[in-house]
Formats: sequence, C-alpha cells, structure tokens
Amino acid sequence: MPEHGTGAAVLIGPLIPWLRMLQRRRGRLMVGGLLLFVTILAGTGLLALSGWFITATALTGLLMAAGVQASLEIYAPGGGIRFLAVARTVARYLERLYNHDTVLRLVADIRVELFRGLALQPLNLRRAHRAADRVNRLTRDVDALDNLFLRLAAPPALAFGSLLLAAILFLVVAPVMIWALVPLCVLPLVLIWLAHRTLTPTREAGRHEEELRARLINALEAQPELQAAQLWHKEAADLLDRSDRVDQSREQATVTSATASGLTLVTIQLATALALILGLALWREGTISGPVAIMLTLGILGLGEAFLPLPAAFSQLGATLGAADRLNGQTGAGKASGENGGEAPSSDTVSLEALSLRRYGEWVVPPLTATLEPGERLAILGSSGSGKSTLLDVIAGLEPGHSGRLMIGDQPVDTARHLPWGNSLSYLRQQTHLFSDTLRANLLLARPDGSDEELDAVLHAVALDELVSSLPAGLDTWVGDQGQRLSGGERRRLALARALLHRGWLVLLDEPFTGVDQATTALISRRMEPWLRGRTCIMAAHGQEALPGVKRWLDLDKKDC
Repeated sequence: MPEHGTGAAVLIGPLIPWLRMLQRRRGRLMVGGLLLFVTILAGTGLLALSGWFITATALTGLLMAAGVQASLEIYAPGGGIRFLAVARTVARYLERLYNHDTVLRLVADIRVELFRGLALQPLNLRRAHRAADRVNRLTRDVDALDNLFLRLAAPPALAFGSLLLAAILFLVVAPVMIWALVPLCVLPLVLIWLAHRTLTPTREAGRHEEELRARLINALEAQPELQAAQLWHKEAADLLDRSDRVDQSREQATVTSATASGLTLVTIQLATALALILGLALWREGTISGPVAIMLTLGILGLGEAFLPLPAAFSQLGATLGAADRLNGQTGAGKASGENGGEAPSSDTVSLEALSLRRYGEWVVPPLTATLEPGERLAILGSSGSGKSTLLDVIAGLEPGHSGRLMIGDQPVDTARHLPWGNSLSYLRQQTHLFSDTLRANLLLARPDGSDEELDAVLHAVALDELVSSLPAGLDTWVGDQGQRLSGGERRRLALARALLHRGWLVLLDEPFTGVDQATTALISRRMEPWLRGRTCIMAAHGQEALPGVKRWLDLDKKDC
C-alpha cells in the first residue's frame, strides 16, 4: 500500500501547484460544480420520473381495459417532468457558460503566473530555450491544463458523489437495489487502468510533437542550405519519421481510450440490467410497485451518463501531466530566482568589489572595483565585446554566476537573485524592446500613473516631442511590432524616455544614443540632465562623447578608473 500511495503522489505531483492555483477561484469552482451537479441530478431525475410515469400510465390503462377501477394522478408527475426538463436545460446552459468563463479566468491566471516565471528567469536560463519553446509553454501547454477542472477534477468527483447519493436513496427505498450499483463501483479501476496505459504514450506524443515542430521550423529556415548540400531529402525523411512516431503514440492512446469507453458503457448497461432484474424481483414480492422498479432502473441508466465522459478525460491525463511538468520547470525557475526576500534597497553608496564574471574559463567581465556616491555618475567605456553590457547585466541581476560583491552602503546585494533591486532600478539595455502598442502604453510601463504632462516632458527630453505632436493620434499612435513604424533612432529614444520616466534611483544606460545623430545626441544629452539629477547613474558607451554630467570613466580596455 505505501508504494502505491507514493506512486500516486509522484504521479499527480506536477499537478499540485496548479491544483493550488484553483483555490484562488474556489468560489466560482463551487458554483460551477453545483451547476454541474444539478445538471446530473436533473437529467437522472427526468429519465427516472419519465419512466415511472410512462409505466404507471400503461398499467393504469391495462387495468381499466380489464374492467378494474383504477386512477392515476397525472398533474404532479407531469409537472415534475416539465420542471426537471427545464431545470436540466437551464442548468446545462448556465453550467457551460459559467464553467467555461471560469476556465478562461483560470487560464489567464496560469498565463500570468507563467509569464511572470519566464520574465524572472536569469538570462542564462532564458538563452537555453528557443522563443518557440516559450510560445509553446504559453499556448499549447496552458491549453492542455484546460482538462484540469472541466474534465479531471469536477466530473469524476460529481459522478462518484452522485453514485453515493444514489446508494443512500436505495438504502432508504429498497436496500437490495444497492447491489445494482456494484458494477459502477468498478469504473474507478477502469479509469486507473486507462490512465496507466495512456500515460506514457500521451506524454511521449506531446514531447515528440514539440520536437517535430522545432525540427520543422529549423528545417524550413535552413532549407536553402540543406538543398545546396543535397541534404533536404534526408531531412524530410527524418521529419516524416518523427511525424510517424507522434501518430503511433496518439493511435495507441486512442485505441486504449476507445477500449475504456467501451468497458464503461458495458459496465453501465450491466448495472442497468442488474437493476431491472432486482427491481422485477422486488415487484413480484410486492415490495415495490412496477413503476417504481422501472424508475429505479432508469435512474441508474441516467446516472451512468455522468460516467461516460470520464474515459476521454483520463486518456489525456498524460498530456496534462506532461504540460504541467514543463510549466513547473518555467515557473519554478522564475520563483527560485525571482524572490526578493526583502524590500528594495534605498539610495546609498554603490560599491563594486572585485565584481567579475567568467564563462568557460575566460573572463567576460574582469574583476572590477569602484565606488559611487549617491547621485554620482560613472561611464563604462570599452570596445565591442569588452564586457560592458554583461557588466550592466551582472549589476542588474540578469546575469548570475559571477564572483565578487555588489554593495549598497554596507549591505551586500544578492545579484544572483534576479531583480534584487525591485523598483529601485531603471535599465535601458543594449537591445531596444518596444511592445506592439501605442506610444502612451509603452511609456506608461515605466510609470503607470504618469500624466500626459509628464509624458510630454520626457518626450521633449529625448527630442521626440515634435514628432509626436505631428502625428494625428499623438500619444495614442501605434508603434507596430517592435516599433517598426519608427526609425531605429526614434525607437532608441522612446526606450530611453521610458527608462528616464521610471522612478528608480539607480539608472543603467547601455549605449543610450545608438542610432541617433550627433546633433540630436548633444541636444538630448543637455535635456536629460534634469531627469538624471540626484540619481546614481552608470552608462556604457564606446567613447566619452555626449555622456551627460559624467566625471568618472571606467575603461574596460585599459582596466582603469
């Protein structure tokens, strides 16, 4: 027994974080579960009461035809049938509407959690995955978790809850009828067998499909080179072979699922037949009437409908577990590296004490020592590849695995923990990143409560005010994907404006004037001075030209300060 328990715990282990996430919506889940339960009861009651009414009507007619005085109250059961029919329809509609809305909210929660984990990953972990992998996590793997509530959690619980309710009812009305429920009690074994048989194939199918997709993308991107090297046919054959493996895994799972569905249907029919035999035996003994015997029989048949969707749901358990496992790797990495463990540091002296970074035995950032007083500015100079950008990433906490220390006052800052600065840091990286949104939205990322006056002021600082004022939509102009509607220099200046707008007291600027002409650079250098006043600033550049207010330089080529 302990071994089975341990195995079950290991099996559902990847789902535990996501089951906990369901607790955030437990109120909605309870309402949705209640609607689903009402739908099951209304459907079962409708079938059972209709069977009783039809049988009672037939028997009454036969008795009257035989000359026996008989009567039947038709209004109460007729009203009950109408009520149950309407209740089933309304409950089904509300259940579908409400539960699908709940699932969409849960998917949104999952995507936010996953995106937070991906965003908090250190750069070295982020580089280990392709963009396509991250898209798969945010789309296909999240979609696979749809099964969690609508198929794997609520329906089995409510189906077996209905079975328990039926057992209690039988104990009250006709205890011997409880034997008819025994076949339905075997269904958990069928579901366990199904989950066990399909677990590996569905997980493998998901893994093979992801590998196939990545390989196909790579092959299409490299098609000219592969054709030139006479390797395209070999690559195509490999892709077909991978596709066959995906199909084989899915076919195996489909066959097993169909077998389980057949066993479930046979079990329900067996329970119905057993209920009919027991009901007729009780009728002959005079314990219950004929219509009641039919009602109980059809009640079990209706109850069986709650079990019919379960095989299809459990056949996808492996795919859901595989998706949850992959998602845990993403969110877990983010949580492990993203916990702040305290408040963001306040403005103070910034000290680099032999701060360095090595990769593969080579210095990427040599050991550096420097101290900046509050409000002081430091320029990091060096040729391309000297480590300027990497040094800023180390200071920002984006690049773990370094040696040395970074101090704020007399307190060390754990830069191995991603984003240790909280909101204290404003960072303009070498790569310009803009969202496919409006100018306003891109700026408000840095200061969500920023007013139009503040946005206009920072745009004036980076010499974009005239451009924006000439646009028909002004700040509400869309910049396109990665700012493609703007020139390279305009994109850079917009990103610089966003960094200046942020209230962080430590400002890191990596090549802030890339793509900007000399005259505009000099203008921006003067205008951004008020935005940097009182803030500690570290800037990286190839030369000393137009770096505003810098009195200290750290030359990585000469290793002097």
